[in-house]
Amino acid sequence: MKRETQMKLIAAASSLLAFASVAAVKTATPFADNMVLQRNRPVPVWGTADPGEKVTVLFAGQTKTVTADAKGVWRIALDAMPASKESRTMKITGNENSEELKNVLVGEVWFASGQSNMECPIWGPSPRYRDGKGAVMTAATRRPFIRYVKNGRNCSRAPRYDWKAVWRDYSPESFQATFGYNLSAVAFYYALELYSALEIPIGIIDSSWGGTRVEPWTPASAFETAPVMPEKVGAGTPTSLWNGMVAAWAPFAIRGFIWYQGCANAGDGLSYSEKMHKLYEGWAKEFENPNLKLYFVQLAPFSHSWFGVQMGQVKFAEEEKNAAIAITCDIGNSWDIHPNDKETVAKRLALHALKRDYGFQNVIDDSPTLKEWKIDGNKFILSFNNAKTWYAYNADRSAAIGFEIAGRDGKFVPAKIENSGANMTLTGTDLVISAEGVTEPRRLRYLYSKPWIGSLYSFESGLPLGPFEIDARDPSEGRRGPAAKLGDALKVPELEGFRPILAADIPTRRFAGYSLNKTAEAGAFSRVAYVLELERVDGSTDWAVAAMDAFTDDAAKLGVPAASKAFIQRKVANLVVRSNRECVKEGAAAAGGIIEFFNTNYGQRKGLADAGGSDAIYDSNDSSAPSDKPGYGSMQVHDAASGATIFAYNRFNDGIPDIGIGNNVEGDNPDWTFMGNAADYRTRRLTILVK
Repeated sequence: MKRETQMKLIAAASSLLAFASVAAVKTATPFADNMVLQRNRPVPVWGTADPGEKVTVLFAGQTKTVTADAKGVWRIALDAMPASKESRTMKITGNENSEELKNVLVGEVWFASGQSNMECPIWGPSPRYRDGKGAVMTAATRRPFIRYVKNGRNCSRAPRYDWKAVWRDYSPESFQATFGYNLSAVAFYYALELYSALEIPIGIIDSSWGGTRVEPWTPASAFETAPVMPEKVGAGTPTSLWNGMVAAWAPFAIRGFIWYQGCANAGDGLSYSEKMHKLYEGWAKEFENPNLKLYFVQLAPFSHSWFGVQMGQVKFAEEEKNAAIAITCDIGNSWDIHPNDKETVAKRLALHALKRDYGFQNVIDDSPTLKEWKIDGNKFILSFNNAKTWYAYNADRSAAIGFEIAGRDGKFVPAKIENSGANMTLTGTDLVISAEGVTEPRRLRYLYSKPWIGSLYSFESGLPLGPFEIDARDPSEGRRGPAAKLGDALKVPELEGFRPILAADIPTRRFAGYSLNKTAEAGAFSRVAYVLELERVDGSTDWAVAAMDAFTDDAAKLGVPAASKAFIQRKVANLVVRSNRECVKEGAAAAGGIIEFFNTNYGQRKGLADAGGSDAIYDSNDSSAPSDKPGYGSMQVHDAASGATIFAYNRFNDGIPDIGIGNNVEGDNPDWTFMGNAADYRTRRLTILVK
């Protein structure tokens, strides 16, 4: 036995022995009446006994014997077994007692985990938080060979093993017994789909909790260093939900797990893929299954864009051979983060299992994915995997919408499919996309903007095309000088003699504080400079430097308003600007600058007299809503004469921040308000210096 596994079992033994009133032979959490064991692979069975006690396990004609070690840990492995609907008993015998597990089946076992869209029950008291057909399904479904476990909510500082699973069959009586805390609707339909296709026993284990991030579901073994556990452990603490709701199941034999999560990590953008890798690697390691399958759901449309994290989900699916993604861009609700059509979600997840695990070779389980693209004149020509012909399906029978194209100016405009045909079908394999007025297309994106709902499908599979983007820009386009990297901006001559006092890598959610804070030792200063660096996915960096006369003698008030709580809106003198973006005017600004440092909400109405600006958009001169309570938040520097934005960092108190250099041309507001684009960048670094 590997030392790591042994140590884990020892910890489990300690927990179970402390829980037990006597040191009798006991099985671990998963083992109970009505359970399903995984077919066609060795099945670990483990538990506790007296140290040195001989333990025998009998099941399906197999007899396995082992001696409990000095810590009272025992573990055997049943040989791989074929699927069986036969109701059999597993008997575990020790020196003084025995345990019998009745009505045990052998088939396919899956875990279901994630946040609220996985937890959303098949039936429950809330009309908006249950499946749309749940009442009918729970009253009319009787499948004695499908068994489920609904794990209770629990977070823990350390792996918790002192509890027993309760396995129930699919029956009206079982669902009624757990009404109000019912089985996940996605898990319900997923198991039903597998049983309908395979006609063998199915076991489904539901461990899910609404509003939770991916980090709490990730075991400590997946992190390079063990997360520091705070004194008070809530559901957001890394590893806490793995410890409380999953750890006791490992290394139970399962085929894989289905996963529906991401809303709580929406601000992570592309970096969500890295967290998914950690999640998968941790589960595969703890379940001792290097071929563990992970089929997961891409976030469906809601009242705002999930584009960044959706791209992170796609990236992970492309990189992990044992994972696959179910696209749901066509079944979201703009008014509800919990779309109640969970059956379609489960069917698309089940397609992956049928194709990849169960030999259904004629199934097309993947939505169309971009294969190749080229620019021909003013058009993008796109070819795809898993789509030979196309159709659009909209309630109003209009052509598919959701494509946007930007030209050299960077401004996205709605685009159309040129090869739309009759009866909502499209002619040809490729999609030909163009936008009115864009003669030199540089970028294309699909389902980035409201209403985010997909309506373009592969004719062969009926699966929707999901969100994607193409960036055909040359890395040097729109930039001055050679390619830049992080740190280059701090070397400009205008910063000679300045010393850094604050620095932070800006997060994709709430501002979390500084990695460098020397405000207490800043000393006297007469000039202050702000340096914003934005590293793109390709590793190249955009940057801007804005140096000006000091507008306060308190160094602490120079930083992000979320930390300083400062409220400053004023003109500043002797503004000097440098940037590698051509859209930012360099040099000394004759009229100085304007700063808007708000820890509050702000409106479009002009806040400063004789400072330009518009009452119709968010720009260089907005009105704040002074308050003791934090609001949306703004940290902006503008050129006073032109009103042009030099840089902006907004919405640092909650949600996905807006961030940008130069005037925003991709949205309606030049100061980047409401863009929610921070996750588009790999790194967002702010440095504040004084002289």
